[in-house]
Amino acid sequence: MFSNSDEAVINKKLPKELLLRIFSFLDVVTLCRCAQVSRSWNVLALDGSNWQRIDLFDFQRDIEGRVVENISKRCGGFLRKLSLRGCLGVGDSALRTFSQNCRNIELLSLNGCTKITDRAAQHLVV
Repeated sequence: MFSNSDEAVINKKLPKELLLRIFSFLDVVTLCRCAQVSRSWNVLALDGSNWQRIDLFDFQRDIEGRVVENISKRCGGFLRKLSLRGCLGVGDSALRTFSQNCRNIELLSLNGCTKITDRAAQHLVV
């Protein structure tokens, strides 16, 4: 277990750029755990560059619209690929917010998202 002074040594020894690069190889759950370590790791773990590709299929039952809205607000400019396949709790409101914040999206999977209507999906093509 690290003490506060040990954490400071780690942060001093490793450049932020290196930590950011290491975080880029982590999955969503691990990034969220790293974000809880300290304030400096929170900033690095939640940096938008780490959130270019997100697949929420493994969490499909737990994902609600507000989660998608928060992701889009936090890393919308960086997000390129998002899979919401099977996320039954994601609806039109979340998709509208997503379409406003994620202008650089290249791939979006909505398979099995039964609460999303064609009307809301039209916001993505504008």
